[in-house]
Amino acid sequence: MSFLKVKGKDIIKENNEKIYLRGVSFGGWLNMENFITGYPGAESSVRKAIKEELGEERYKAFFESLLDSFITESDFKFLAEIGSTVVRVPFNYRHIEDDMNPGEYKDDIFKYLDKVVELGKKYGIYIILDLHAAQGWQNAGWHSDNPKNISLLWDNKDYQDRVANLWQHIALRYKDEAFIAGYDLINEPDSPNMEKLNKFYKKVVKAIREVDQKHIIFLEGNHHSKDFEGLADPFDDNLAYSSHNYTPATHSARRYPGPVVEMDRATGSVYADKKWLEESLLERNDWIFKHQRPSWIGEFGALFDGEVNNPTPADGQRLKALKDQLDIFNKYDQHWTIWTYKDIGVQGLVVPKKESEYLKRIAGLDKIKRELGLDAWTARNHGFLQAETSKILKIVANSVATNLNDLSLDYSGEWFKKLGQRSICGTVSTMLSSIYAAQFIDLSEKEIKDMHEQAFKFENLEKREYLIEVLKNALK
Repeated sequence: MSFLKVKGKDIIKENNEKIYLRGVSFGGWLNMENFITGYPGAESSVRKAIKEELGEERYKAFFESLLDSFITESDFKFLAEIGSTVVRVPFNYRHIEDDMNPGEYKDDIFKYLDKVVELGKKYGIYIILDLHAAQGWQNAGWHSDNPKNISLLWDNKDYQDRVANLWQHIALRYKDEAFIAGYDLINEPDSPNMEKLNKFYKKVVKAIREVDQKHIIFLEGNHHSKDFEGLADPFDDNLAYSSHNYTPATHSARRYPGPVVEMDRATGSVYADKKWLEESLLERNDWIFKHQRPSWIGEFGALFDGEVNNPTPADGQRLKALKDQLDIFNKYDQHWTIWTYKDIGVQGLVVPKKESEYLKRIAGLDKIKRELGLDAWTARNHGFLQAETSKILKIVANSVATNLNDLSLDYSGEWFKKLGQRSICGTVSTMLSSIYAAQFIDLSEKEIKDMHEQAFKFENLEKREYLIEVLKNALK
């Protein structure tokens, strides 16, 4: 297979044949996320807890068997059958570099990355490598393996140099690998301003181009891949751009078309229909369209509340919105990868069976997380603790108003979100990491391996047929 490259707004093969990169993301694998595999908090916190509770040998068995089971050849065979042309592979820098030994690279992750490249070759599926959790944290989210809910990357030269050097190390390994479509430099950056983001992007692109001139480099918009205005004009011939297009119509809608509350809650309720979804895409990706570069929807997707093949009425409405979204993406020649391929039941195309040993063991903790609203992505009703948090802010607001006669702060908006993320989805979730680990304390290494194979190997999973059907039609 030939190297892909950018030509105007298209991605083409070396014979000038146009290709659309459309498929899935392997979320929760080489960068774990709490709602995808069921633990509380951030990956590094739960890894620490597993090691403390189970000991070194069973810790290794736990994560090696999880990674070995989560993605296998059967997954690629299935994705090729439904028409996928690409897989986005998010990864965590900690697989390659330790914070105590910066610049000294481990090779552990490459047995997995090499495997997906070889399987991509076999099944005709391109690979996009995505740095999902970067040194110093590019945003405050749990998905950056960020238990502190702070972002240090943008004001620290050492962290930025480490990111650039890490990408150069990866690019040097894969510079001659045509089945890698390209490199997604950093997931959902949240830089204080575009000037810092532009300088960072130019630094990392320069480092890659010193060793690899062939691969496409994908740049995401600022503020979680939503904002592009102020981004530097394309400064490399082989740059493409990526936005993330989550919408309340697929996230929390009860009926579609119908009224929904915007996800940032800043603009209140809107009426969501296909026209609104189309306008939303055109507005978000306007900068990319104007610059006539390839546009890749790196993430989008729907949340489902019912069992894998027993959707609730609201699930059906959100599925309708997702179908319209895909129709619009294809109408405007977008490349896309849905989030996410496999999880324990929230979004995945394939999910573990309810009777699997793993799901039975975490069932109680999963109920606690839902009740308290500990996973930021799935806690659409905020949970009990978020409701209690709002009382704290009301007390603060009342004190400021009483003593300073000042009513200017928006306590229900950004401050509510920050307090919730840091105290509930951060501190409380981290506190419960040891409780998660304790659910496996009686298992031997072999039992841990068997548990993960039963839960996550493709042959043992249930398919979310109604979602798969929508994707298959969009992939034709």
